Amino acid sequence: MNNAEQIDYWNGEAGQRWAAEDARMARMLQPVTAALLDHLAPQVGERALDIGCGGGGQTLLLAERLGGTGSVLGIDISAPMLAVARGKFTAVLPEYASV
Repeated sequence: MNNAEQIDYWNGEAGQRWAAEDARMARMLQPVTAALLDHLAPQVGERALDIGCGGGGQTLLLAERLGGTGSVLGIDISAPMLAVARGKFTAVLPEYASV
């Protein structure tokens, strides 16, 4: 798939399905996410970029580790998934991250 096809795909039905299943997907990915964050070992005050942040679950966990003096920017090509991510940060940690 080329870039334009990926954008169409993730902004269409596929992105809507993933967004609808975000909580389940986050639970499934939790062990991998925890291992990756442990390996990454982010420090309070650092800045991070989460490319392909999807529904923002991993971005939120990273933001928590970076603390109030750090920041994380989550980006994704899927508007449906970014809407889910924005909702998480607006409700929980609006001062920690941009999505």
